[in-house]
Formats: sequence, structure tokens, C-alpha cells
Amino acid sequence: MNNKLLIYLAALLLLICGCELGTNRVYMEMYEVMNVNSDAIQSSIEGRIRSIIQEVKKKPDYKPLAPAAEKIDQLTSDFTDFMERIDERLDARDWKSINDDEIKGNIIAHRHKVIDVLKSLSGNKTLWIKDKEIQNLIELHFFPNGALPLINGKPFDDYSFENQSIACNKAMLAKQKNDASMLAKIATDFLGSRIGSTIICGFNKSVVVSSPKTTFIVKGETFETNIFLYYSNNIYHNQLKIKVKVNNREIPVEYGVATYKSTPIVYGKHNYDVEIIITNPFNNKTETYRETFSFEVGERCY
Repeated sequence: MNNKLLIYLAALLLLICGCELGTNRVYMEMYEVMNVNSDAIQSSIEGRIRSIIQEVKKKPDYKPLAPAAEKIDQLTSDFTDFMERIDERLDARDWKSINDDEIKGNIIAHRHKVIDVLKSLSGNKTLWIKDKEIQNLIELHFFPNGALPLINGKPFDDYSFENQSIACNKAMLAKQKNDASMLAKIATDFLGSRIGSTIICGFNKSVVVSSPKTTFIVKGETFETNIFLYYSNNIYHNQLKIKVKVNNREIPVEYGVATYKSTPIVYGKHNYDVEIIITNPFNNKTETYRETFSFEVGERCY
């Protein structure tokens, strides 16, 4: 083998490995951020449940809310434990014990179990939980437009552990734990909002959320994310007027969710500034929420 060919192969190997290492670095950063975020969300859930328990002591008619919230928390804890066991198998390179169908089945099963807890309270005259409200939660958060959740930007049925790097798989597991925690928070906050629900709640504890298909894209591909305002204590949020701006440009909102798309041609980190303006239909007062998010643009590795 001549020297020119050796140099060419060495350069190609360096390019491939460097690209892979860069991509894996992004995935591991996602893994760390998602785990930290899940812990923060879990802490918030526990605080909400304590609040519900204290409230129902003063208002016994709302007693069914407390065990329902605790059940959702337990379901999420069980799901998290399952995902962490899979994560440990990845660290041990125990590929034979990792089953795609088992993991995907648990992701869907957890969502359905939480939904079942919410549905079990429907029809209670004191709680005033309507089937339509639960269906709105399902369509907006659990199964948007009836679709299965994406996994690292890939269609649910197409994702395979064997075809991904360990870093990618670990990021996927962390993302699913994070999503499960967020759904549990949405569900427990919804239950907490039923206590004294004849009183119109304010805008407090609202958070701007950006839920992208993936936080890493190849140059020339389109970054896409759903943007919405997460309400932790507002049972009338379906009636609020919502305006969403990204980088000072207004984008359409449908059922409370705006979809932002961008096709950058420059490598590196890209920030996008989100501004959500909501108007309370009962008093026409407005409040504005702002947050900055980011995604990275790199090169495909193959």
C-alpha cells in the first residue's frame, strides 16, 4: 500500500471518528441535561402532591385527588426504574438483554396507565373532570394528534438499539424518562387544579416549553419543534388567547401549540428566542413569557 493511500485512509478515519465523537458528545450532553431536568420535575411533582394532600384535608370532597396523584407518581417511578435498568445494561454492553419491543411497550403502557388514572375520576360531580378535558390532555401531551411519540427524531416503530451508538441510546432513555416526568407533572398539576375549581385561577407558574423532534440536525436538514405554554395551575387554559413569536416573528398557533421550523446552513449552536403572549378572556389582561432555546447543527457520520 503506497504512502498516499495510507495518508488518505488515515485522514478519512480521523474525519469519521472525529465526527462520531462530536455527535456522541452532543448525545452525552443531552443525557446529562435530561437527567438533571427529570430530577427537577420530580421534585416539583412531589411538592404538588404534598400540596394536594394538605388541601384535601381541608376539603374532604376532593379526597380522590390525592391517591390518584400518588398513583401517577408511583407509575412514573416504576417507569423510571425500568429505564435506568436498561441504562445500566448499556453501560455493561449487555446488548442481548435489550429488547426494542419491551422498551417501546413500556413507553406506551406508562402513558396509557396515567391516562387511565385520570379517566377513573371522570364523572365525579365534585371534581368536575370532564371527558373532553382528559381528551384534550391526551391529544396535546400524551399522543399528539393520535401519533406515537418520536424517539430521538425517528418514527417510533423505526428506532432500533442495535443501529445506534451507546451515547445515542443513553440520550434516548434519558429523554423518555424526562418525557414521562413531564407527563406526570402535567397530570398531577391538572388534578391539583380541580381543588376549588369554581374559582378562576391566574397565570401563575407557567413555563415556556419547546419540544423538538431532536436537538441535533445535519446541515441542510430542517429543525422542527413544538412550542407551547405549560400551565401548572390554570384550569381555563383552553380558553386563553395565545400568540407565539420566535425571534420576533409571529408564527401560527393551533390548539395552543405553535410549530417552529428552521433550516440553517451554518454549523454550530443556534439559539432561538421564544415569546408567548396570553390574554385572559375573562378580564382581557395579558402576560408575556420569554425563554431562549437552542439546537446544534453538525455533519452526518457514515
